[in-house]
Amino acid sequence: MYSSFIAELEKQGSKVMLYHQISEKAIEEVKLVQPNIVLIKQIPAFIESPKARLWRESNVYARLLRNKKILSNNTIMAFWNNKVKGWKKRVLLEISEILGSAISSSYKAILKFDKLHEKEIARSKIISKIEKDFDVFNPDFVLNLHQRAPISAPVIVVAKKRKIKTATVIFSWDNVPKARLISRYDRYFVWSELMKSELCLLYPEIKNDNVEVVGTPQFEFYFQDKLFRAKEDFFKEYGLNPNKKTICFSANDSSSPYEQNYLEDLGSELSKIDGDIRPQVLFRRCPVDKSDRFDEVLKKYKSFIFPIDPDWRLGSNHSNSFSITYPSYNDLQLLVNTIRHCDAVINFGSTMAHDFAVFQKPCLYLNYDPINNSVYKVEDVYKFQHFKSLDELDAVGWINHKNEIIEKIKQVIENPNQVGKDKKVWMKKIVKYPLQDCSENLAKTISNLV
Repeated sequence: MYSSFIAELEKQGSKVMLYHQISEKAIEEVKLVQPNIVLIKQIPAFIESPKARLWRESNVYARLLRNKKILSNNTIMAFWNNKVKGWKKRVLLEISEILGSAISSSYKAILKFDKLHEKEIARSKIISKIEKDFDVFNPDFVLNLHQRAPISAPVIVVAKKRKIKTATVIFSWDNVPKARLISRYDRYFVWSELMKSELCLLYPEIKNDNVEVVGTPQFEFYFQDKLFRAKEDFFKEYGLNPNKKTICFSANDSSSPYEQNYLEDLGSELSKIDGDIRPQVLFRRCPVDKSDRFDEVLKKYKSFIFPIDPDWRLGSNHSNSFSITYPSYNDLQLLVNTIRHCDAVINFGSTMAHDFAVFQKPCLYLNYDPINNSVYKVEDVYKFQHFKSLDELDAVGWINHKNEIIEKIKQVIENPNQVGKDKKVWMKKIVKYPLQDCSENLAKTISNLV
């Protein structure tokens, strides 16, 4: 919503309206950036019925089992989350596992469960409310920006009923194997040829001609001069020394439980270096992680670890999830200048490796368990399907033990081009180039379909 995508659609002669279920605070932020959106309306409140969720979750479990087999990757099952609160939800997911297991060997049965879910959604009371909304704004084309959100399903049901063309984007590089594509569309907009082949492999009902490789707009901000700040100004605002080498440590969310231990290891090892030559650390936490788990480490190493918290805001006061938390436009300049002015990034398997690759800067992946006898194993994470794209590429540096931290940081500072020499090759597998053309690609593709 902050990208040039809306403006590109307008250039193609389209009028854009936003049908949403995000907070009013987030909408106000969008309006500041996109003042030309002709209509903004909230999708009616929707609670998925137990039967609809049963069909959907059973299908997800079946597809995960199938994807695990097709991709020969047991880590696919890590994306089945049955750790929910409430006995009713637990029972529903247990039944989903039984049904999903039963249908997983028959793709016809999986497709039948897709249809059962769609039919159940079509019986929902929300359908008549969405019908009335469609009577008002009467769209020619419906683009779903969140292919995993259950709220999108009834909107797509109404669009199909009215013979309105539909499309969705796959919004993250690791989404396809997770089996969370709820509805089916006329077109699918994907990041790369790799993602296209994966989508068609795992969803054989989706035809090759219906998948368009357009890239993703999330990288275009790195080419916008209006977001750039001078290094001296940016660093001084947050207490960093613009004359020192700077390593960014970017953290994951709470699903990665030992991020604070990695930050402690980084601080402990860097403290062994004389202060005059010691690199400083710019710490960027995961936007939805508002916990205090880093506080003690930041206090302990405050002389050389400097936090710049993402400017993401709560649309509601009762949740820190991605569904409620939203980025301010200001966070774009924080992120862009963090990457422009840091010399390298360290993290645990984060997509930030690609953000730094935009500027040909190296990434070091942490590749050791910071806690002895942990049930959360690093080696399992790097077996996830999206990391298969790294095979046979020297795209990142690897820190395989705490004792390697100083040595590897020295390498990225003294010989940055020698660490992860294939970083651009890897990124071009992940996302279509040129990066700054995505919004235009997407807008033109949609205009040709309408």
